[in-house]
Amino acid sequence: MNAAQDWEDVSLFTPYLNDQALMYDFADCLAVQTFLRMTSLPFNVRQRPNVDFISPDGVVPLLKINKTLITGFNAIVDFVHKKGVTLTSHLSETQVADMRANISMIEHLLTTVEKFVLWKHDETYDKVTRLRYGSVYHWPLSTVLPFLKRRSVLEELADKDWDAKTMDEVGEQADKVFRALSAQLGTQKYLTGDLPTEADALLFGHMYTLITVRLPLTNITNILKKYTNLIEFTKRVEQQYFKQ
Repeated sequence: MNAAQDWEDVSLFTPYLNDQALMYDFADCLAVQTFLRMTSLPFNVRQRPNVDFISPDGVVPLLKINKTLITGFNAIVDFVHKKGVTLTSHLSETQVADMRANISMIEHLLTTVEKFVLWKHDETYDKVTRLRYGSVYHWPLSTVLPFLKRRSVLEELADKDWDAKTMDEVGEQADKVFRALSAQLGTQKYLTGDLPTEADALLFGHMYTLITVRLPLTNITNILKKYTNLIEFTKRVEQQYFKQ
């Protein structure tokens, strides 16, 4: 792709990251930023209070290029790939399959853990989730919308048979994800070796968020801290792509 011709005036729309975005949305917004930085494609981050309503499917972040809107991590990665930019050309078929399995594990299992903590755990909901989610609305929407969203997420958790899980059981699920990713990473720089892929961008987004988030409940972060190579990976990616 000729980036100068086909990649102009690109904006990445996110919720207010410091005050509004919830843990899993913050992680995905950061993951997309990381992926785009890894590809060296230029973009501008534009924080808006109503991105989930602007988004055609309610998914964030939202990438806008010309009149095209693309939502969510996977769709944005696929869009960039179709434009001729990829981070996986050096991988074998087996490595690509492993990378996709890692992405699926993060998106489905780890994100479910994050949603459980934010919406099911009462103290976290009362002290963090409802305040952040309702922060951009006036009363009564600031009260009503978090209530409705909580009901929706709890139904989603019930559909996955997570509604009756204890925090210890949720911690075990998180530990399973961290253990698998830690084993995959080993002593390598990235999950598949010396070069980053979109799986590394997604991993960084979630690891950085879990390490830095401030919640009443700390057990998930404490479990993560056992896996020192994941912590070092997160520091390394932050240094390379966000502090230079």
